[in-house]
Amino acid sequence: MGKALGTVAVAIAMLMLSAGAAVAMTGGTPVTEDRTAPWVATIAYRGEQPLTDRTLCGGVLIAPDRVLTAAHCIDPKYNGQVSETREVYLNARQLSGHTAQQRRITRADMLPGYEILPSPVNPDDPFRSSAKRDLAVLTLDRPADGIRPLPVAAHAARPGTPVSFFSHGMSEPKPPWTTDVLQRGELTMLPAPDCVAGTPAVVDGDSVRCAGGPKVTACGRDSGSPLVAYRHGRPRLVGVFSFAGETAGKGCGEPSPAYFADAPRFRQWMGAS
Repeated sequence: MGKALGTVAVAIAMLMLSAGAAVAMTGGTPVTEDRTAPWVATIAYRGEQPLTDRTLCGGVLIAPDRVLTAAHCIDPKYNGQVSETREVYLNARQLSGHTAQQRRITRADMLPGYEILPSPVNPDDPFRSSAKRDLAVLTLDRPADGIRPLPVAAHAARPGTPVSFFSHGMSEPKPPWTTDVLQRGELTMLPAPDCVAGTPAVVDGDSVRCAGGPKVTACGRDSGSPLVAYRHGRPRLVGVFSFAGETAGKGCGEPSPAYFADAPRFRQWMGAS
């Protein structure tokens, strides 16, 4: 999910509502087991329309009453007062006919130093922008019921580590925009030089990591969704999706690394256990 600069509000709306060519998580597979990834969160506009029509970004439950997402998903410069216009759904495996837990947002905190970074190649094109420190914590009006939060890894995942990406993302370049059933994509963490080489955009080495694979790509509405590493079968959060191939002028589904805010780097700020 790209970010924006200058005419940011228009660009972000376009990216959230009509980004790219077609497919969201290319190469992903549906999550069908009830016990897999219940901590995935879905951020949506408040309203009476079907949830598939209102979904904006993903997120992840990191404490009983806190959800971590991408800062650009809730930046008040472009999104208005998030607590008044957005809500969170927890464990929404299937958006249509969902049985997810619904929560209001009482507070939204962006990571200090979060910033949209214009492309050195196309500084006036908001679709080519990247971001640094692209993390935000949403405080919910009440804790989740019966969902164990996802622990944040103590250290960044090393290059070569297999990781899993969970998201609803975008399925069609037309309504309902999102993949109805939660998807899981398998990626591998890439070394920093590969991250830099994968896009002409600015890649902030202090806060951004990237992952890639031969089949899986990330796209519109995947923003804020969790990247997970497994150790002895136990999941740990290692990243939150920030941007991808749109910064290199690529459409959804075209091969590109996916870039994630480094969650372990800022675990103390977010109050993670």
